[in-house]
Amino acid sequence: MNYIKPMRISRRHMLRGVGATMALPFLEAMGATPLKSLAVGPEGQPIRYAAIFMPNGVNTAQFTPTGSTLDTLPPILQPLGSYAQHVNVITGLKNAMGGHAGGTSSFLTGQRPKKGENPADVNIGNASIDQIIGYAEKDSTALPTLELAMHTPRRGTSPSGLPWVYGNCVSWRNATTPVPQEVNPMRAFMRLFEDARLTSKPSRTRKKSFTPTKSVIDSVLDDAKQLQNRLGRDDQQKLDEYLTTVRDVENRILRQTQPKGLKITEEILADIQNTEKKVKRSSGGDDLSVIPKIPFPEYTEMMMDIMALAFWSNSTRASTLMLGHGVDRRNMSFLDGVEGGHHSISHHGNNPEKLQQQALINTFYVSQYTYFLERLHSMKEGSNSVLENSIVMMGSSISNGQNHSPGNVPIILGGNAGGRIKTNRHINGAGAPIGTLHRSVLDTLNIDDQIKGKGGTLQGI
Repeated sequence: MNYIKPMRISRRHMLRGVGATMALPFLEAMGATPLKSLAVGPEGQPIRYAAIFMPNGVNTAQFTPTGSTLDTLPPILQPLGSYAQHVNVITGLKNAMGGHAGGTSSFLTGQRPKKGENPADVNIGNASIDQIIGYAEKDSTALPTLELAMHTPRRGTSPSGLPWVYGNCVSWRNATTPVPQEVNPMRAFMRLFEDARLTSKPSRTRKKSFTPTKSVIDSVLDDAKQLQNRLGRDDQQKLDEYLTTVRDVENRILRQTQPKGLKITEEILADIQNTEKKVKRSSGGDDLSVIPKIPFPEYTEMMMDIMALAFWSNSTRASTLMLGHGVDRRNMSFLDGVEGGHHSISHHGNNPEKLQQQALINTFYVSQYTYFLERLHSMKEGSNSVLENSIVMMGSSISNGQNHSPGNVPIILGGNAGGRIKTNRHINGAGAPIGTLHRSVLDTLNIDDQIKGKGGTLQGI
């Protein structure tokens, strides 16, 4: 009897087609050889890190668990449901600075930003933790990091005297370099799965549409079929599930550019084309550079789908998503029981009605976070899931929007980091700097500490 020798493929293997390449998820055929000395999962899977920024603080009374476990969840954390067993809730940490601008820049750096209105004065002290992690593993992924956001950056100076660049982003490549974020899901998707990058500069000529005429999946299908025939049964099923998930996300995004149920006459078409020119002029001439006009919950889930696929495909191992600007004024009236902008509601003045609205907004964001955990949990690799091989942080840079307090910032830390982090716990940081959490994460991943300051690591992580 003839036996087929088990196939071994590189972790950087890409599916290739005409005009497209696609990274692969972790397969058994890639083996379990650890990458450098960095931490890996129990079967050699990579450990990922995601940070999700929630603006404007929380209603702390409805966020904070009462015990040392999460067996009983407070109102804001109710959407976690059974996923409470996959997270830790951390309270009592102190951000390096309060306020909307300064606090946002401190969230992932653990540092107090330098004051000054001159761009040359911008300095946050060190790189953010996502960049430290991503560039420690940059030789093993298609992209070192992936930065996503759902807001338009602001210019000028904040009321606190700090430049708004501090409130625009949470990711910093180094002490003086903020990392620009992608706000358009189509651009983010194509960046990951078609190896195409767009410029945001206006053009006087009509730009080539980056809406694909052929599915990225279809472009690499022949290569995928050849690879699948050479894999073991478990890897074949895993690859098939992965390709199905990629196509689902691709179709969801494409549907936003292909409205259904339209009947276009020549007259209507002419008017559409004229309107298109107006819209492009108002958006700088690049229709893919603007925030899409889709419902916010759907927009959020789409961005999280892309993040999840980026992790599963090993396109990157570090990603951030800002659910809003550091001083987010998004109208949250689409939520039942909420009326008005998020920022104004967060300045509640201890008004019970506004405090309840703030809690409803926080609950919505926790439900979106839970959606992301569900997506990662559904993505299997080896005998466990991407969630179990990840660290997924969500939190705010201030605790109380009323006074911009940097103390007792709310943090949820999901995932098990390949079995290195115990979950279903409420951890009290007891006033420790937020940098202690970041150092603990780096220590868990076997990455050298690059976060300045005192305090060591956070007990309990």
